[in-house]
Amino acid sequence: MKFIDTHIHLQDYKTRYTTDILAAAAAAGVEKFVCCGTSPADWDNVAELYRRFPEKIIPAFGLHPWHINRAEDDWPEKLENLLQAYPQALVGECGLDRHKNPDEEPQTEIFRRQTALAVKYNRPLIIHAVKSQMFFEHLWPELPPRFVFHSFAGSVDFLRQIIRKGGYVSFSFSIRRQKTADELIKEVPLPRLLLESDGPYQSPEPESETRPEDLPGLAAFIAARRPETETELLKKLYQNSEEFIHVGK
Repeated sequence: MKFIDTHIHLQDYKTRYTTDILAAAAAAGVEKFVCCGTSPADWDNVAELYRRFPEKIIPAFGLHPWHINRAEDDWPEKLENLLQAYPQALVGECGLDRHKNPDEEPQTEIFRRQTALAVKYNRPLIIHAVKSQMFFEHLWPELPPRFVFHSFAGSVDFLRQIIRKGGYVSFSFSIRRQKTADELIKEVPLPRLLLESDGPYQSPEPESETRPEDLPGLAAFIAARRPETETELLKKLYQNSEEFIHVGK
């Protein structure tokens, strides 16, 4: 079966070259990758990876809440210029994180700048959300038509909110560590489910980098907890991924 890794940071790998990562993943059926930037410091690297592997990589540019204090004041202009220069690019990774940074501001304002760009350019939005469920109560109306909460590991209640608002939910290898994994996996309607590695992070093995070629194993873990057959699930996951990342739809 075919796979699309809907969230990876290829620019952050330390132990393997991108060519090796892509080759190993291709052998496992992983055909495409949404490569996410997290600050102006790596946006050019993401753009360069797309230029090198345009058939494999879909770029995404965003300012992650962990990096907001290191971004220059002109980051919104740089981000908009990249979205104009790369019409296939998604917006993200961006969002809200009260674990690393407990203050809502300036996170919310920076997130809103990015949601506005996603709406303006009709781009899918990739959202990082940690301990921030309460802040989304007044943000739902500002999100673009297509958005995903990536590497989801929150509450069932928050997951249900996301689905009611029309969002996608993506699981990475981190779902294996969740006590509520079975319930979360069952709760996502099949048309709203995505799969990701979040590489090189969230590895199922301590002190190692995530391997996107292991996505079939993650898919099997999820399939074992859902009503569909594994073949039905894999086919729909690929279709969902294509529908989500397609810009201009």
